Amino acid sequence: MHFDYLTPLFRKTHALVLALVFLVSFIKLPHEALQANHETDQSNDPFVFVHGFYGWGENDTGYDTIPYWGASTGNLMETFRDAGYTCVAPSVDPVGSVWDRACELYAQLVGARVDYGAAHSAQCGHDRYGKDYTGRAMISSWDVEHKINLIGHSLGAPTCTMLASLMKNGDAAEREAGGSDLSPLFAGGHDGWIRSVTGIAGVFSGTTLPINAQALNDTGLYLDQKLIDEPFWFLPGLQRSLQKKMLDGIFDVFERIASGEVAAPDTGIYDMQPDNMAKLNETIETIDNVYYLAVPCDTTTRDEADTHWVPDMTVTDPPFMAFVPVIGRTNTVTPGGMVLDESWQPNDGVVNTISETGPIGAQKNTLNAVPADTSPALLQKGIYNVFPIYRGSHLALTGNMIRLNRDCGSYLLSLMELINALD
Repeated sequence: MHFDYLTPLFRKTHALVLALVFLVSFIKLPHEALQANHETDQSNDPFVFVHGFYGWGENDTGYDTIPYWGASTGNLMETFRDAGYTCVAPSVDPVGSVWDRACELYAQLVGARVDYGAAHSAQCGHDRYGKDYTGRAMISSWDVEHKINLIGHSLGAPTCTMLASLMKNGDAAEREAGGSDLSPLFAGGHDGWIRSVTGIAGVFSGTTLPINAQALNDTGLYLDQKLIDEPFWFLPGLQRSLQKKMLDGIFDVFERIASGEVAAPDTGIYDMQPDNMAKLNETIETIDNVYYLAVPCDTTTRDEADTHWVPDMTVTDPPFMAFVPVIGRTNTVTPGGMVLDESWQPNDGVVNTISETGPIGAQKNTLNAVPADTSPALLQKGIYNVFPIYRGSHLALTGNMIRLNRDCGSYLLSLMELINALD
């Protein structure tokens, strides 16, 4: 894992993250008992849940206390296993690039040493090899007869699409540079090993949160006024001075990101910028025999007086209230020429909702009902099957941090049941 470059960023945000985790630890509930409907099952393929940026998996210390999948609502991996599903939640670099995370994901699933590739590691200036998972495969059988389903949240979504593309095609540069010790991942030829790829609030086309300096400045002024008008708007119960200090720290971090100070290549922050994600998507093939699913989220409402998109207080998790209006002010053109207009303004506090429907320009199949009410026959292979927008913040379908979302387990279980019924 390669995140030494982010040391200053971690120092400024670590206190906030610890505070939120501390709060959540007091309201953590046992995992809920959910009953799966296996009457229509056609397969029993394992589900691999991949966390997002700044996330953590089952191999990380503290997962049992605060599980990424479930958070304050309980451990969803236990919930799904109790319902009869095989599921795992690997631990990949919390701030790493999509490429590095895909390599780490592959190594954990098959039980091998992480190989970032000879060509890639030389180009990016880091070690070729990472942790060794030999003998500790998270999936007992994985081949064309034993497929898997990938479910990625946030940055986990493009991590999964990258893995699926590499499994089929490998990488030409790595084949040229790899020699006799080429990783099977870069060799390709593993078409048909993945049944489905699902993005939950996936950052498929990037996020405008860290790139628009003017929006950050305008939002800072907006939030200052909000704390005057509504002293407990951001985090109820905290004095205004403490809320202001936390907001100032957060905005200092994002101003540095917007300036390019910490957005180094081969990092998650770099990949999540719209221009860079667009280039990355040019290297990721949407595979014809794979089902692609997308669940976009939106936690905004239109503020007619402010003329921008602001948090919907009925669904927004408090940690994201400061981020919503930043994205809600998106109206710019990127250095690469992408026009980010008002259609990019609805968001879930971290990612633009339009980005969560799949890569810009990808073929899409718009679905009209939630997974529980959708027939498997309506889903198509090789394109993005997009479910109706889920009303909630970026972590809503992983349980949220402060605002409990007991619906997330039922929603994801119905999604798994739908996927499990696909041919």
